[in-house]
Amino acid sequence: MRVWLALALTGLMGTSAEAQSTAGLRAGVAAPAVRDAEQNGDCLVANEPFGFHISGRVLPYAPLASAVLPGAGQAMLGNNRGIAYAAVELLTWVQYFQDRRDQATQERAFKDIAAHVARAHFSSNPPDGPWAYYEQMRDFAESGVYSKSTAGVIPETDLSTYNGFEWDVLKRAHPDSLEALALYEQIAIHPDFQWSWRNAGLQWDLFKRTTGLRNDANRRRNRDLEIVLANHFLSMIDAFTTFRLRAEPTADGGASLGVNFHW
Repeated sequence: MRVWLALALTGLMGTSAEAQSTAGLRAGVAAPAVRDAEQNGDCLVANEPFGFHISGRVLPYAPLASAVLPGAGQAMLGNNRGIAYAAVELLTWVQYFQDRRDQATQERAFKDIAAHVARAHFSSNPPDGPWAYYEQMRDFAESGVYSKSTAGVIPETDLSTYNGFEWDVLKRAHPDSLEALALYEQIAIHPDFQWSWRNAGLQWDLFKRTTGLRNDANRRRNRDLEIVLANHFLSMIDAFTTFRLRAEPTADGGASLGVNFHW
């Protein structure tokens, strides 16, 4: 939804700008930003709505300015479409930080549930783990023991647990038992990270829902960044096109389109 709103806002401002530009051509007025830059050389009086003075020598850098800060190049060229690009940039970054806060809130929530329910049986102060670890907690009710013996590593064999399931996969994939055991020691859940959702089905469901909300917030963050990148790219292309193309009035009151090849 936000992607379409952003594109619609840009399109609306672009349509408005085109209408103003067309009206100017009908009156026999050339594109002021480029023409003033060529005629005045060092000084350019930008057109509405900005109305500031700018050196014509910096105009070729308008696309680069828009790539860094959307709308900046349009402002340099006196094009009011820059307002739309700047608005999309600002609103999207605001949304991004809101989504990031939401993701952080959900992460704190599901880690708290895990620490006080599933992991409380094995550690009073369990260490934090990576996101992949909490995904495993979501998929398996129990981690299983790391070793069934204190004398050496004897892997878990209960297939309903994470460790037991992984050990079974490794045994079938690696006929060499020593190689399989070495891999098991790397990926198996160790005692400090052991968990169990036994007799805590409601809390496990809440944990799953909370991790799902975290994933939703993370997807929104990624979408926000995609909109930001697209806005930078479109603003750069718009500024480049505006600088390269110019409209010239003709003797009969019409207009002709020219291309500026000078850089």
